[in-house]
Amino acid sequence: MSPRTASQDARIDRTATALGSRLRAETTGVLSAVGKLRIPEFVLFFGLIFEGSMFGLPIPFNQVVVVGIILLAVTRSPQVDLGRLQMLVPLLVIGLFYLAMLSMFTEATEFAFDWERRLLRLGLTAVFLLVLASGRIDLRSGLAGLATGMILNAIAFYLGLAPDNYGGVLSGFFMDKNVAGMAYAIVGVLVLAVVDRRWVKVALVLVFAAMVWLTGSRTSIAAMVAGVGWILIAPRLPVIGRWIFGLLIYLGVDLVSEDYSQIGVFSNRVGSDLLRSRIDAASEVKVDGAGFFGMGLGEAYVSFPDDPGSRWLFHNSYWSALVEGGWPWLLLVLGITVVFALRPFETRLTKPELAVQATALTVLICAWRLGEVFFTLQWALVVGAAIWFWANARQERDRQIAGSEEER
Repeated sequence: MSPRTASQDARIDRTATALGSRLRAETTGVLSAVGKLRIPEFVLFFGLIFEGSMFGLPIPFNQVVVVGIILLAVTRSPQVDLGRLQMLVPLLVIGLFYLAMLSMFTEATEFAFDWERRLLRLGLTAVFLLVLASGRIDLRSGLAGLATGMILNAIAFYLGLAPDNYGGVLSGFFMDKNVAGMAYAIVGVLVLAVVDRRWVKVALVLVFAAMVWLTGSRTSIAAMVAGVGWILIAPRLPVIGRWIFGLLIYLGVDLVSEDYSQIGVFSNRVGSDLLRSRIDAASEVKVDGAGFFGMGLGEAYVSFPDDPGSRWLFHNSYWSALVEGGWPWLLLVLGITVVFALRPFETRLTKPELAVQATALTVLICAWRLGEVFFTLQWALVVGAAIWFWANARQERDRQIAGSEEER
């Protein structure tokens, strides 16, 4: 074995030095990002995972947490000027007022949910969206807390410390496997908007993809794959190419859900899929009978004559919106999602904005086969983040233009 030459030793030293410098830089960057986190946001958003009631409270614990987030926000000043994006405020007010009047003056069916409680939840969700959009809450810290809570939820679940309502399928403190799947898919894509380092992004995608898979929610799995695929492919395409890619995603998800939904580990879903088909058929009948203006809040359910007292929620958020608020409500919710978060005609998107766009696509796919996606906390998180990044990017461009003009 020949001895190493001086030049080989020098190369090895340079390589080791470069690797050491890079490792120190990566470590310093991660520690710096952790050090910049705001503890109040981190802790409060951690609490958003608790969908069930706790401490004897009459409402889910995460709604109490939302109140805490709102109270924290009112102690701070807005960090961005929303400009024309402020049009969202009257849209939300008009939409919720319309739902309140419709629900108040429409006779509820026998097993309908309490419309007043549901209206309160929607109102809190709307305010939560607006405080996020204004920058009063630090989005990075909040998402870090939420992501941490969701990871610990999975760990607690498999340690037997979190509720197991679906025979070993990951749900935990989300209480429902489809709610868990939707949340993991949406947050798993959205968190990429606030992460800069590539290896952290890859790690987060792998961790959240694994957790989505463990929920067994096929719709959420497809939605997260579509969202991550959008981030990887869409930047290389022109606007028309993105539209075509979006159409291909739609066709692909439709094909998988119809023709390949009972293969492999999902081959034991025949019974549950038959029940879902029965619920869908009854839901479609109710949608057809809801009329143009809908039936009021709390009506997105079906019951079966052969099962007295049964109450099954819809498995389609588009239909849920149509039954509760009719076409006016569905078009409002879809319009907000598409115009403020998806932004299909935008050609200049920053990396964070692209991640939010991908998350909006994830939301729209989840809504296709899950019953409550629109106007949930996850939906508000996406729309609020989209507006925040939009307004922030506009302000940065304005500062650059003003700086260029001063130099002249």
